[in-house]
Amino acid sequence: MSRARLLYVILLLPACSSANRLLKARPVQLSSFFEQPRLAVDASKQLPFQWIWTTTDREVLTSGVTKRKMYVAPVTLAYLRPVKKAAARQEIHWGVQRLEQDVARRLHDEFVQAFQHSPRPLYQIVSQPGADTLTLQLAITELNPTSPKGNAVMTLLKFTLTPVAGLARFFTSGNMAIEGKVVEGTSGRTFFQFADNEADKITFLSVRDYQPYGHAVHTMRSWAMQFEEMTRTPGGRKIKDSNSITLLPY
Repeated sequence: MSRARLLYVILLLPACSSANRLLKARPVQLSSFFEQPRLAVDASKQLPFQWIWTTTDREVLTSGVTKRKMYVAPVTLAYLRPVKKAAARQEIHWGVQRLEQDVARRLHDEFVQAFQHSPRPLYQIVSQPGADTLTLQLAITELNPTSPKGNAVMTLLKFTLTPVAGLARFFTSGNMAIEGKVVEGTSGRTFFQFADNEADKITFLSVRDYQPYGHAVHTMRSWAMQFEEMTRTPGGRKIKDSNSITLLPY
């Protein structure tokens, strides 16, 4: 391990859990897709999602918990906000495409595959909604691409000056925010809702830093796997969130 990379590890990884909480992306404003924003509960200390809401209607709750089929609906972009970071807007001006439709399809596929590849899924993924299914609806509310050119400058500074310069990548990192709702098939009413926002992971050197949506792809896979794990985890048990720091190059 190079001296610069070793220093980076020494500075960032002690008290990793504390650093992770400090560096996690902050929640973004809930959109109108989220039906019960005032009743949303901060679940970040227990679950890998920042906000959740569960119905208190006993009939809907009882009907929902007994179903074992899930349909994942196409992801909606109707609630997507404009790019807000200056570096991301500049990258788009230079030719980086937003690729919202591609990202939406990838998000849908990741959630489907998370259940299909699970060793013990609670739900069977089906191709059509129905009275005997739950429907998972997903919305992307923010999608700010990573700034490859900005990160190239940050990498140069880390090697020539100090690895701590990498912390300035706040200005070059992207983020992605989603909201989800699980609709009970018999009544058509919302059974459960969740929302989360994730920024690019802090890295010393990673290929994802130079791909506009490299970090987003990793985030989508994590969300899908975390959601699937949550569906089969007994209530009250903590589910580990993804780390904000990584040394993995890919």
